[in-house]
Amino acid sequence: MTNCPRCDAPVSEDDGFCRNCGVQFGADGTSVIPYRLILTIIWLTIASAIAVVLVVELKKVILDLVVAGFLALVFNPAVERLRRVRLNRGQSIAIVVIVATIGIASIGTLIAAPLASSATKFAASAPTRLQEAAQGKGQLGKLVTKLHLQSQLQKASSSLSNTIGKLSGAVLTVGRRIASAAFRTFIVIILAIFMLVEGPRLVDGALRLVPRNHQDAARRIGQTTSRVISGYTTGVLIMAVLNGVVAGIAMEITHTPFVLPLATWAAVIDILPIVGGLLSIVPAALFGFTHSIGSGIAVAVAIFAYQQIKNHFLYPVVVGRAVSLGSLLVLVSVLAGAQLAGIGGAVMAIPIAGVLNAVVVEISRYRAARRAHEIASDAALETRVAAPTAERPPSRIRTAASRIRDRRARKTPTPPG
Repeated sequence: MTNCPRCDAPVSEDDGFCRNCGVQFGADGTSVIPYRLILTIIWLTIASAIAVVLVVELKKVILDLVVAGFLALVFNPAVERLRRVRLNRGQSIAIVVIVATIGIASIGTLIAAPLASSATKFAASAPTRLQEAAQGKGQLGKLVTKLHLQSQLQKASSSLSNTIGKLSGAVLTVGRRIASAAFRTFIVIILAIFMLVEGPRLVDGALRLVPRNHQDAARRIGQTTSRVISGYTTGVLIMAVLNGVVAGIAMEITHTPFVLPLATWAAVIDILPIVGGLLSIVPAALFGFTHSIGSGIAVAVAIFAYQQIKNHFLYPVVVGRAVSLGSLLVLVSVLAGAQLAGIGGAVMAIPIAGVLNAVVVEISRYRAARRAHEIASDAALETRVAAPTAERPPSRIRTAASRIRDRRARKTPTPPG
């Protein structure tokens, strides 16, 4: 009679395995690793390597699917609201897609032409403005003269003129990149529409793969995911538009040039978490300084004041309640997202972190409920052991008592030494 090296259970010399844990033994009594376990490890290693290669090769497709799912979750609340007015899901999706397309096209039409003309005027007038500043003309020229930056500005104006002259050769390359980005955006939108159409079937299929006792938790995680992503996106877009409006009003009051392009930049760049607000101040303030020092200071102060109001009042109310994350987790998630997927990763990092937080909360809730159930079971067993009856023989009482002791022994860690 020997003892098993894994569970220390007694093992007969005639047996080639432990009847308690199933470990097999060789002729010399040492444990033997089953060949099935070896083959399983080999196949899992090969499958993991293949999965890693596929993820690396298909990372663009995976990113498109993630973005499409993100858009589908953003538009899904609007679809559900339309379904409450006795419209079927297909009609609701069609209305949401048409309204979104018309809105985006209208905004693009209203902004594209003035933005292009303003950008052209800026490209044409930038060298002249720099030369005037280098000659000491205007408020910016006086500031340059005080700081003795005339020679640097003259070099910058000449190099800028040469660069603008060479821009015509790069137009074709830029056009190709824009066309490629537009085609990829179109594919993402089509994927998002299909996800909206097939959403209920996908959810039902995913829930069938989950054990029945975990389906309620999985459904709560899905609802939390939709709420986090839609709430975060709506709040961020509203605050970005407000940033653009504040910047535009401040620049219009101070007669800063190129109001529309700079206000559009302030609205778009404010979507970036943490650094977006600061990046929106720089170009607006610089162009304000080209008109006058007071204009530059006023524009910078106006945008900075709005950023403080947003960070301390609007963001906690609009976005903080949606994602339920602390400042440290927001910063870490943004840095990780930017490192993994660039600007897009930084934008989607916060809602993804909010979803992961919801998953962790559900797991903690499940473990707490399971622990409470085990405590209630132990209490019921102790009560039944303490009061034996004719229906419960003493042998069964001893079995229940030993089961309770074994469970407590497994939960109680053994002190060292």
